[in-house]
Amino acid sequence: MHVVFYKNRRYRGGHYFGKVPLYSKSELAKMNRSGTHTSRITSTWMIDVCNYDPKPYAHFEYWECPDCYWHPKLKSSQIQPSTIKATLKKK
Repeated sequence: MHVVFYKNRRYRGGHYFGKVPLYSKSELAKMNRSGTHTSRITSTWMIDVCNYDPKPYAHFEYWECPDCYWHPKLKSSQIQPSTIKATLKKK
C-alpha cells in the first residue's frame, strides 16, 4: 500500500481508521480480576462495566488499501455466511 501525505494533513492511497491499543496479558488479567459493576445508560438500558481500564503499552495505526475498503467481497473471507446468519438471529 502506498499512501501519499500532503502538507495540509490530507492523504490519498488508503483509508485510515484510527489507532488501536495493544494490551499486555497482565493488564487484561487485572481487568478480569477486578470484576464488573452495573451502569445505567437510559431508564431501560443497563450494562456491565469493568472496574479497571487496562493501560495500553502501545498503539498501531489501522489502514486499509482502497481495494480492500471498496471491494471487500472480492477477497476471500474467513467468516462463513452461515456464521453471520447465526450471529444475527434474534433470541
